[in-house]
Amino acid sequence: MTLDWSGLEHAYGSASDLPRLFDEIGDPELADQAWEELWESLCHQRTVYTASFAALPVLTDIATGRRAGSRWQALALAGRIVVEEQQLHEPGYVQARFPAAIKELRELTQNHVMTEPFKGGEDEFLYWLEHLLAFEGEPLWRGCLACKTYAVVCPSCAQQLLIDLSRTPSGTRRPHPSGLVRVGREGPVLTGIRRAASADLPPLAARLYQMANHAGQPAAAEHLTRLFGRTTCPDCASDFSVPDQVVAFQASRKRITRGPSRDISR
Repeated sequence: MTLDWSGLEHAYGSASDLPRLFDEIGDPELADQAWEELWESLCHQRTVYTASFAALPVLTDIATGRRAGSRWQALALAGRIVVEEQQLHEPGYVQARFPAAIKELRELTQNHVMTEPFKGGEDEFLYWLEHLLAFEGEPLWRGCLACKTYAVVCPSCAQQLLIDLSRTPSGTRRPHPSGLVRVGREGPVLTGIRRAASADLPPLAARLYQMANHAGQPAAAEHLTRLFGRTTCPDCASDFSVPDQVVAFQASRKRITRGPSRDISR
């Protein structure tokens, strides 16, 4: 049965123009503009829409070579869409709705990140790991594995903190409500991040760490040891696990912000 794209929405309204764009990405003269429009329509500033998920089978056909177009563009766009699945659906929706497509996308992505050496930098590699986790149905780290800063709350004194992995050395600081670091007595307060030993990484982190090393991405591997390490609260000096507090903070946000799940079937 032919999908009625006009009954779905993307960033600019009706998705009735998607069949045209899917045809144009197979035309060398039109492909660049068509891909730009597809990204803007289906994953505009990391926002996804009903048409974004309906497009996954088409993107899978392109990524596997069954349909004309850039295979890597299709795989990357599908990955970013599934990373943002929880904007509209509960985790696992795409696996249940598009099992064959997700299986192929997962296999293609795993093969890509296991390339030795991986052709790309640390951030690009971490983004592809996020795609892989999304296709596997991992609910949290799919969306924040490649972040450089993480909001957390101290489990002992409830002070809001910022885990900052963007600088050298990385550390934990007290954020200002305006986003600036406090000055004077209260800042810039920064305590260090103690890297997790590779042998102490939890199973998920250990697998990703091994992938990073296999792909010749030592910076990504080190990022993971810091993200899954420990730090000290600059207020009360209590020691805590970085990933535990990242998970707790993200869970609290989802309890507050999650809306009802919506289906794309019409």
